[in-house]
Amino acid sequence: MKAWRLALLIFLLGLGLGLSVHSLFSPAHSQGNDVVFLLRSIDRRLESIERRLERMERNVDNLNRNFDYVRDWNTIRVKVVK
Repeated sequence: MKAWRLALLIFLLGLGLGLSVHSLFSPAHSQGNDVVFLLRSIDRRLESIERRLERMERNVDNLNRNFDYVRDWNTIRVKVVK
């Protein structure tokens, strides 16, 4: 009976030490941090792309208004010259 208890105690001690060493040296923790860092950088990059697209849309709208303005002046100028 004492042999079983001793064997069980040694087994559980080895299992506990093995799990602790595995959790300390496991790459899962560093990979988790790397994944979080990567996802945050992707999110920042997408936000900057979105801001650039909004600026481009505003610039296109401004160009369209300017073209409309020039067309209107050309129409007025043609009418005045005739």
